[in-house]
Amino acid sequence: MAMISMLSVASTSSFAVAKNLRCDSLESLVLYRRAFNCGLVTHLFGEKGVRSRVLLRRGKIGSTRIVSMAEALEVFVKAATGAPDKLGDCPFSQRVLLTLEEKQVPYNMKFIDTSNKPDWFLQINPEGKVPVIKIDDKWIRDSDVITQILEEKYPEPPLATPPEKATVGSRIFSTFIGFLKSKDPNDGTEQALLNELRAFDEYLKDNGPFINGEKISAADLSLAPKLYHLKVALGHFKKWSVPEEFTYVQNYMKKERFTFLVVQVLPLPYSG
Repeated sequence: MAMISMLSVASTSSFAVAKNLRCDSLESLVLYRRAFNCGLVTHLFGEKGVRSRVLLRRGKIGSTRIVSMAEALEVFVKAATGAPDKLGDCPFSQRVLLTLEEKQVPYNMKFIDTSNKPDWFLQINPEGKVPVIKIDDKWIRDSDVITQILEEKYPEPPLATPPEKATVGSRIFSTFIGFLKSKDPNDGTEQALLNELRAFDEYLKDNGPFINGEKISAADLSLAPKLYHLKVALGHFKKWSVPEEFTYVQNYMKKERFTFLVVQVLPLPYSG
């Protein structure tokens, strides 16, 4: 069991290195990814390939597991533009990571510069798209396929969304993109987005707090990254924010379960 004698956590970064760490069997580095008020996801990397994952919420340990690096799933995700060691603005990569976090599946996250994809990555993934994950010695592409396989292979906790609820909020992202790209304030793209947000707000009022009621589901893990990008991108490029009158959407976007996005995904302002 690891014994930490001193921690050094940088206040200006979500990553920091814990120093003077001693383990009974291996020397390790502990990288802390700080979640400001809510949660904390910690990964331990051992020199000989041992990795453990500790999930803490509100400062309390939720689960601890020591696994071999062979057990940890390799997942390739988009790196931030100009910051190759940080997670970038790909909601599909983030969807997969949120699914792994919810299911508490150990994983080894690797960043891919999508503007300069390395040859070794193109060899295993000729299309060059992210996310990509290795499961049972097979490289799996597409977030829809990946999350479905994760649900089958790691059934607990169940995240499947009932078919009749699976499309709730699904038009928000496309209307957001339309508004983001629009240069004409009178073309109706803003109103289209407002209509979708209003419909989602009304749905949450009657059926929330999550899309499937009290329990988080795959639909939430798909929508949450898109709402985060909506908030950051429209705030940065258009000085626009989700109206306060949509109180249920506002509360939904602040859910602690989505903290991973706020802390790890995109630095502010929007930087790719």
